[in-house]
Amino acid sequence: MLHVNPAAIRLLLIGSFIGVVSGCAVTTRSTDGTSETLQNTTDASSDFTSSTSPRDEARHSDQKAKQFASANLDRIREDAARGGGEHLAAFAYLLGVKEERQPEFFQTTRQNFSTLFASERTTDDLVAQLSEEVANHPTWRR
Repeated sequence: MLHVNPAAIRLLLIGSFIGVVSGCAVTTRSTDGTSETLQNTTDASSDFTSSTSPRDEARHSDQKAKQFASANLDRIREDAARGGGEHLAAFAYLLGVKEERQPEFFQTTRQNFSTLFASERTTDDLVAQLSEEVANHPTWRR
């Protein structure tokens, strides 16, 4: 059984989020760069941490999962082929899978690998299918 350190998952998520957010503000004027980047980072952080209802929270969770998957698709694909790994664990976390149920999630991604990672599928397709899979397994949800 593969065991993934929760602290490593959080570190990976934070690092990936920072990587996504850091690319949000591009400017050619040095005097505007700092305030524009700070404002974009603040806006993204507010968007990342706020929600008003369970429905908004689920949509927000899917958005975080999409951003993470977009930035880490190759690593998620590799982990899914192996049946586990840090990137797949972080992705599962963003989809709302309990840590103790992640091995079942990993097995599902490995068994459905060819469908999930078919060349014509988008990151949105991947997140939608796996979100539905998690919804179909209520015991997996955090």
